[in-house]
Amino acid sequence: MKVTPLDAPLGARITGIDLRETPDEALAAEIRAIVHEYSVTIFPDQTFNAKQQLAFTKSLGPVRKRKLPDDYVSPASSYETPGIAYVSNIRDENGEPTGVIPDGEMWFHHDTCYTDEPDKFTMLYSIAVPKVGGNTMWGNMYQAWDTLPEDLKKEIHGKNALNVYDYATIDKPDLENLENIEKAWQPCVVTHPQNGREALFVNRLMTCQIEGLSVEDSSPILDSIFDHAEQRQFVYEHQWSVGDFVIWDNLAVTHARTHFEIGDDRRLRRSKVSGDKLVA
Repeated sequence: MKVTPLDAPLGARITGIDLRETPDEALAAEIRAIVHEYSVTIFPDQTFNAKQQLAFTKSLGPVRKRKLPDDYVSPASSYETPGIAYVSNIRDENGEPTGVIPDGEMWFHHDTCYTDEPDKFTMLYSIAVPKVGGNTMWGNMYQAWDTLPEDLKKEIHGKNALNVYDYATIDKPDLENLENIEKAWQPCVVTHPQNGREALFVNRLMTCQIEGLSVEDSSPILDSIFDHAEQRQFVYEHQWSVGDFVIWDNLAVTHARTHFEIGDDRRLRRSKVSGDKLVA
């Protein structure tokens, strides 16, 4: 297994390993350590199927089973491999969606930060990629926090923030009507359990309010933080090739998708490792 750091604010390319073979504990521990070190790891030219991907995911930790709204229709293939989901704009011969591709993906976010225990790792395997666009961007939240202006650091350090996600919209939710919407208060800045580093843990898609401040007073502070964290100097943008498999550390990075033409096929297979309650 060869690890080649990217010429980017984060990330590494991993070659010389076939992920169809479920790693033993020693190799799984090595892979976990590499993901924690580089935040985003890219394994090109992989050919494994959904069951093999799920077995690999289980080797890294407990698999996150996605909670979805009652009216969401999941592709039948994901029922055969619980813990696997498809991010796709492709429809089957009956015109039914074979996955989801929410517009919210175009805003930077942490996965499942609106739950009490956000994901530890997210993984995507590329099955079909558009000719143009549909890239994934990851932002280095260690660097974003380290370089955040001191006045903004003082506004959020040691405080929690409300994270809300409404599957039905990409607009900021109505905070007066959150009864049926998933939400959680999370530290604005987390201490990573593996390395002790502090990372920014707020994001444009889901973070709505800072503890102790009104929504109105929170918004300009959060917008300034989002603008800072999304600067290109902190971001790696990945142009997908078929067979790419990417694992990222959800506590260390945010991610977002670039635009692509709706008629241009894009299909990724996703799995996740569940995380723990966060520590400020």
